[in-house]
Amino acid sequence: MEELGVVSIWLGNFESREALAFYAENRFKRNENGEKVPSFTQDFFEGDLWPFEPEVFDYEFSGEPSQDPAVVANPLGEELSRALADIYSKGFDQPYNAVLAVYDYQFEGSRHVPGAPAQFIMTLPYLER
Repeated sequence: MEELGVVSIWLGNFESREALAFYAENRFKRNENGEKVPSFTQDFFEGDLWPFEPEVFDYEFSGEPSQDPAVVANPLGEELSRALADIYSKGFDQPYNAVLAVYDYQFEGSRHVPGAPAQFIMTLPYLER
């Protein structure tokens, strides 16, 4: 649900920047109304076309998988990268090379969706993007 000042974060592993973009933006799956829906929203938002405003959605590919939160979250900026590094001070349990973020949105769904290439990790407060 919409909530100002927070960002919901997913981490994943993708073969390339293009594979991440395809997951985040593809329009080949259709919802019950026949509208084309991104795989990301199919996996985590029950097929809603856009459960949040598209302009608050961001995704970044960091290349080589890493267990270091500061490396994986670096594309989100210093504030969020530092916050994740503080929370996951011993690193992630597995390496990731992509981050997906929905700003001003408190995600309340399933953390892990079987078969999805990303998993929800947490919602954090932020000052600005």
